[in-house]
Formats: sequence, structure tokens, C-alpha cells
Amino acid sequence: MNVTRFFLISSLALFAAGCATTISDSADIPAKTPSAPAAPVYVLSDLLGAKATMLGDLLGEPALTRREGNGEYRRYALTTCTLIIILYPDEMGVQKVAQVDATATTSNADKPDLDDCLAAG
Repeated sequence: MNVTRFFLISSLALFAAGCATTISDSADIPAKTPSAPAAPVYVLSDLLGAKATMLGDLLGEPALTRREGNGEYRRYALTTCTLIIILYPDEMGVQKVAQVDATATTSNADKPDLDDCLAAG
């Protein structure tokens, strides 16, 4: 037998053996368990009625703040949406969150669900 032919056949056999895999027992393979959904980053109940000073700790600096009369409009850029928060003074004069809404991050996108927006953060 030719040395080159012997080398070629031996190399192919070794290559084929290296590519072959066997599973001896399917019990050795851990079953994939579905991952639990992530906890929401924010929930509406955390925001409604919150003091204005608490919003900075919770959401950071707003992308835009506008004061109109006694009210204050704040816009926050979140991961998947833009969060709109309206603050009004309570009976003691403390600015608190009175309204929360979500808008799309671009003008051509659909209005997002508020709970989904808050959950994504």
C-alpha cells in the first residue's frame, strides 16, 4: 500500500472519529427550565402620589421639565418608551405625582402600554 494513500485513509478515519459524538444517557443532559419573567422595573403604584423629590431618586433627572401655573410636566426617557409625569401640589402645597402616561420614543411608533413601559424601565 502506498504511504500517501495510507496516510490519507488514516487521516479521514481520525477526522470522522473526532466528529462522531454519542450520548450515553439522556438523563445526563439537564432539562432546560423556562426562565421566570423579570420583575418590573417600575410599577404605577410606586409613582402615583409620590413626592417630586422622590422622583429624582427613582427615575433620575428628567429629559425635560416644564412648569405651568401650579403644575409641573416632566418627561423621562426610559428603555422602550417615554414617560410623562404631571405633578400638582397637594393641600399642603407639596408637589406630588397626579398623572402618569407613556408615549412612544419616535413619532411613527404606536403608543405603548403604560404598564409595559414601566415594567421595562
